[in-house]
Amino acid sequence: MKILVTGGSGFLGKHLCRALVAARHIVTNIDKKPCTLQGVQTVVGDVMDEMLVDQTMPGHDAVFHLASYIEAGESVEQPRKYTENNILGTLVVLESMRKHEVKKFLFSSSAAIYGEPLRTPIQENDRTLPINPYGMTKLAMEGLVSSYAYAFGFTGVALRYFNLYGPEEDHEPETHAIPRFARQIMHSDEVTVWGDGSNKRDYVYVEDVVRAHLLALSLPQGYHYMNLSGKNATSVLEIIQILEKLIGKPAKVTHFDARPGDPSELFADASKAKKVLGWEPQVELEEGLHKTIQWIMKA
Repeated sequence: MKILVTGGSGFLGKHLCRALVAARHIVTNIDKKPCTLQGVQTVVGDVMDEMLVDQTMPGHDAVFHLASYIEAGESVEQPRKYTENNILGTLVVLESMRKHEVKKFLFSSSAAIYGEPLRTPIQENDRTLPINPYGMTKLAMEGLVSSYAYAFGFTGVALRYFNLYGPEEDHEPETHAIPRFARQIMHSDEVTVWGDGSNKRDYVYVEDVVRAHLLALSLPQGYHYMNLSGKNATSVLEIIQILEKLIGKPAKVTHFDARPGDPSELFADASKAKKVLGWEPQVELEEGLHKTIQWIMKA
């Protein structure tokens, strides 16, 4: 298949593009950042650029839409930035697909659509009530994709990631917990924890998530949505304890006030993905953290 990936130069995008090339797909990537992956043609640009997207779209069989802003905390401070980029960027891609009759759209949704859950583990048809603008944009993106599936005969797939982690996660500045904690412990820096560290999250390894994306390519016409999550909920302090053991250094933990819009528990039931895709996570947390630390040490 000829596959267009938006945001393919990012953390998940690089892993996904490699896997698509390995599976003998022809891959084109649109991203603001260049990408040097072998076998991937990268068009440097913004998905908000309608002309660029329209020039790149023809001839593709499917689109993986990963390009979006992802920081929940920043979205509270800059809701307009997130609303314009995430929602309108998705609309630009969908409209170009409709124009060029490309009808398979798979994208990165998020656990943030659920907000503060009424129960855990979260199931797909539980209440969706985002508590930050980032989560709101992801829920709106799901609404757009489902409407195109029903109105225009698309195959729309929303993969709701929980806490994705693994090698090559390298944001600037780094705000995601696992790479930030690992680097802080390695450098004997202060390990900053928001709240008391009891918040529980699902952590799912990047290669497991990539495998789900490839499986989802075979889904039929219609709208599909499912959780991609790890096997167990783990607290922030438990993550730090595992990292201390793997790195061989103690963490200098400093606690700050809990952040607004940060649920105390966010973990999921991924049985739908197992039923629909035959998918379940394979990489245990400690194994995934070990691989992540190895990459950080070499980077």
